[in-house]
Amino acid sequence: MGERAVATLKTWKVLAKLRCCPHRATAIVQAILTLEAIETTRYSG
Repeated sequence: MGERAVATLKTWKVLAKLRCCPHRATAIVQAILTLEAIETTRYSG
């Protein structure tokens, strides 16, 4: 799961311009991965 998460985050170009505290960035990354997981399970059958 870790490698897939990193690959997914690389597709989110908005993270390259992210300028905030690490705690806030962690929450944003967790939200993105949660949404990605929901979408993946939603369309995988």
